[in-house]
Amino acid sequence: MIFARHSVLKRGCSTWDPQQMPKAEFQARLDRTRREMAQLDLDALAIYGDNYSFADICYLTNYFPKVRGGLALVPREGALTLLLNIGSRDVPFAKTLTWVDDVRASQQLGADGAKLLKDRGLENARLGWVDSGRGFPLPQLDEMKQGLPQATWESVDTMFQPARLYKSPREIAAMNAAGRLLNEICRGAAAFIKSGRKEFEVIADIDRLARNLGAEDIRILAGTQRLNPPSFKQTAQLTSHWAVYLAVQHERYWAEAGRTYILADASGKVQSVYRRAQATLAAMVKQLKPHRPTADIEDVARRELGEFYPTAAVYGLANGIGLNLWEAPFLDQDDAHQVGAFLVGSERFDENMTLALRVVIEAAGNIVISGDSFHLTTAGAHSLMGMSANG
Repeated sequence: MIFARHSVLKRGCSTWDPQQMPKAEFQARLDRTRREMAQLDLDALAIYGDNYSFADICYLTNYFPKVRGGLALVPREGALTLLLNIGSRDVPFAKTLTWVDDVRASQQLGADGAKLLKDRGLENARLGWVDSGRGFPLPQLDEMKQGLPQATWESVDTMFQPARLYKSPREIAAMNAAGRLLNEICRGAAAFIKSGRKEFEVIADIDRLARNLGAEDIRILAGTQRLNPPSFKQTAQLTSHWAVYLAVQHERYWAEAGRTYILADASGKVQSVYRRAQATLAAMVKQLKPHRPTADIEDVARRELGEFYPTAAVYGLANGIGLNLWEAPFLDQDDAHQVGAFLVGSERFDENMTLALRVVIEAAGNIVISGDSFHLTTAGAHSLMGMSANG
């Protein structure tokens, strides 16, 4: 799977627009969660998220950690609490990102989480634990469980995965906004990508453009021979072409694209290979229809790419996208395993799933990429960027 280096600190624009994602959206999710809690006989949930894997905590609260992590404590009845690994002076800002009223700072999530659950009268409760990103430090988890020796814990890491497979109309609107932002970045990047410029200079320009346009976070991989993460060591000058993987987070939701910028002195071979990548992507997009097997994507790519298929498959051909950059549906268990995700509901495509598709070809020492993000409708795939597959 294609894997971009994640941010230690999310330093982009962070806001919450209640018109786009109102409290009623989260209340419906909370109601559905509490019904499932009742079915599982759980008295409360403890949900962990951090700046790398925040989807589950964000799904219920709209909050995402910009640094370190946090816990959402969700009783079957009563108010939610967010316990965040931030300083007390950051609490007022954190409250602007969530509908949850009770937001608290904590430097010891495990101990403070146990104390809060005990204060709620849940010391003998059945508690569900959600950490789908597996990021909560084990010593803190042990500390929380030891602080509640009479409680019963049940791991329910996949609780939110089935619901998150299908995006609501408001989620689709948010992802379309992320796609439009990404399209603007891809178009604007063309002004920076010129022969003779150094790679790190161009990457810095693209990063600045994305954040000026309102991106919460951005992932970049780029190069002429391989896709590399940003580094000041990328001092090579651009020559014939430049392949770029871009993903942006906007209002919590991700969109992804792959573009190869052909420069003036590009060889006919590079241009031919890029056209093949674009044509393969277009053929894959035609398989994105409700009730079609996810395996159809792989079958088409294998047929279209021929000898280029093995290396393209290494980068991953398709995966779900949303609050996570990589989420279900995946084409197979190996793709899910590589990014530490769960294989949930991945045998067939269905309406209102959102997916990122990409084709990466390595040939004669060069690399090209073509990719886009899509919303599945009854009529087929709709680009979140408003582009054709060959755009």
